[in-house]
Amino acid sequence: MIPLKRILVATDFSELGNTAVRRAALLAARENAELLVVHAFPRQPALDAAFGEGDLPVRLRAAAEANLDAQIEAARSLGVVRIRAEIAVGSAHRAVADATETFRPDLVVIGAHGRGALQQFFLGGTAARILAQAACPVLVARQAATDEYACALAAVDLGPRSDAVLRAALIVAAHARVTLLHAYLAPFEAKLRYKGFPEADIARYAQTEARAAERNMAALLADPELAGLDIEQRIVHGDPNPALPDAVRELDADLIVVARHGGSRLGEAVMGSVPRFLAYYAPCDVLVV
Repeated sequence: MIPLKRILVATDFSELGNTAVRRAALLAARENAELLVVHAFPRQPALDAAFGEGDLPVRLRAAAEANLDAQIEAARSLGVVRIRAEIAVGSAHRAVADATETFRPDLVVIGAHGRGALQQFFLGGTAARILAQAACPVLVARQAATDEYACALAAVDLGPRSDAVLRAALIVAAHARVTLLHAYLAPFEAKLRYKGFPEADIARYAQTEARAAERNMAALLADPELAGLDIEQRIVHGDPNPALPDAVRELDADLIVVARHGGSRLGEAVMGSVPRFLAYYAPCDVLVV
């Protein structure tokens, strides 16, 4: 397994933005990784339009710098040794993109959304763009970061990215109980049901897909590097969007890991519906690989 050497975290100083910094700090301390904290600050015309003339922009900048200083101290108290912060002028997704190009992180951490009068400049309006465009895995913080992850769910479609999903789960949730889960529907199953085919016939038809999934999952876990690891396996018949959150709740998982896309050319440009759904609605943190 390749360790995390550089972690980038973006914060808008909202509750979830600060949670993202704490989660990134916990990971950086454990991995002895370098941590970069980025805050996006609105451009002057946007500040003038929002607040008019005056010294408020200067005071907002000073407050941002003070917040970053406090977060650096908090991260150091958790054991982070190498850490620095940057204030980038402009939108959050552009700030993250620019920092990613120069810092080349192994992981980007963001909050699920932002709040406040200036949220359009922060993560609330651009999280999907960060998720879709980042060249490395993106961890979306959705819950308080109090300790290491205890239970991780690696959700795979058994396509080309499945190995990367499992390995990301084993790295980010290094001390967690890991469950490998595949949710499936047989081809044209919904159409057969719409046309009134008996459920028993549909279930028999779906069994073919289940047996193929079992073979593919066994092949995924046959890698010698995974030998001896205690990885639970689950194959669930159902649509991934409801099946995956249900599995998270059943297992009491605090992290779910999914692929950004299935490896197609279209998927390279557009994040799939499942990771987008989970990033905004999952009951736990979401790692998109």
